[in-house]
Amino acid sequence: MKFTNNHRIILLYSTVFMLVSLNTVYLPIWLNETINLDVKQIGFLIAAAGLLKVFSNYFINKNIRTFRDRKLIAIVITFFLLISFILISVLKSLDFILIIILSFLILIIFSPILPLVENITTSLNKNFYKTYGKLRISGSIAFCLAVFIVGFILDQFGTNVLPLLYIIFALFFLLSIYLVPSKEKRKKNIAKSNVSELLTDKIFILVLFSCSIILASHAMYYSFSAIYWREYNINLFQVGFLWFWGVLAEIIFFIFIDKVKIKNIFFKAIILVAFITSLRWVLTFLFTNFFILIAIQSLHAFTFGLTHYLVIYYIYKKISYNNQLLALSLYHALSSGIIMTMLTILAGFSFNYHLNGLGFVVMAVFSFFSIILIYFRGYILKNERS
Repeated sequence: MKFTNNHRIILLYSTVFMLVSLNTVYLPIWLNETINLDVKQIGFLIAAAGLLKVFSNYFINKNIRTFRDRKLIAIVITFFLLISFILISVLKSLDFILIIILSFLILIIFSPILPLVENITTSLNKNFYKTYGKLRISGSIAFCLAVFIVGFILDQFGTNVLPLLYIIFALFFLLSIYLVPSKEKRKKNIAKSNVSELLTDKIFILVLFSCSIILASHAMYYSFSAIYWREYNINLFQVGFLWFWGVLAEIIFFIFIDKVKIKNIFFKAIILVAFITSLRWVLTFLFTNFFILIAIQSLHAFTFGLTHYLVIYYIYKKISYNNQLLALSLYHALSSGIIMTMLTILAGFSFNYHLNGLGFVVMAVFSFFSIILIYFRGYILKNERS
């Protein structure tokens, strides 16, 4: 069987989201239970790294113009991750401060990987509108399985084995990067990206901010949900299952999204996901029963799946090719960087003062702000066409 670009896309999405599963779900638990950081310290560590992601995303990705450059950067970053976790695994007596510094750098350095992978896959995809969702589910499935399996492994052997799992997953990602072609047949003589062109596009900025706020409102969920649920006697296997269920809903969404004509309902869709996101966080605050949480987690299909798709759709359809990687970098820098940093700090405070998950209500309020942004876009954009 011929190894096609679709196979490369599937492998890239699968392996990178295996790594993402460790960063988002289990790294905070590892920092808490193995490194003995308290929740407030974890919050500041993640928040500080999130703020610096803006600079790492921009400065690493802004001058990349070829597939060869993208491969090289991805390989260098992955080797750094490998070396960091090998040191943590092999040197058992590694200084506490050095482990914190390495963890901090891991969070920063990993950030440019996602926009790089997203840009490579959309470039390799010959039919974005009909196949993006179907190909993107490979990442969701891999994330889903990784969260489920890793949760089981950590329950059995303890969180101290996380660095070893990170090494294994990073090696799989290196293989997928190696299989990416060094040259792209469809695009030649690509112009240098132009950040001023992006920043003066008012519609892009509006879409970017509104969707980034929605995605950043997942800060409480990403950084503290596992620790929060553990306080209510939900074990690691059940935590993994809750994440698994949320991503399963996302997978189902991506299967069917290619059949929807987003062009005709684009801004209405943003309002819809903002409302659903606010509802999700309020419900997560109100209920801690495992089975009710499973039902609430189904909303992840909209709060993440649809929101992410809307941003990628807009960038692919409206942004010039030479600016797409930079646009993706800005998107990730905002959604998982600046805005998520602020919300992660707020979420951390809610833990520090024992407010019983009140951070989820704060996330709901911020999500609702996106509804206001889009509803009043006519006033915001003024003479721009929406």
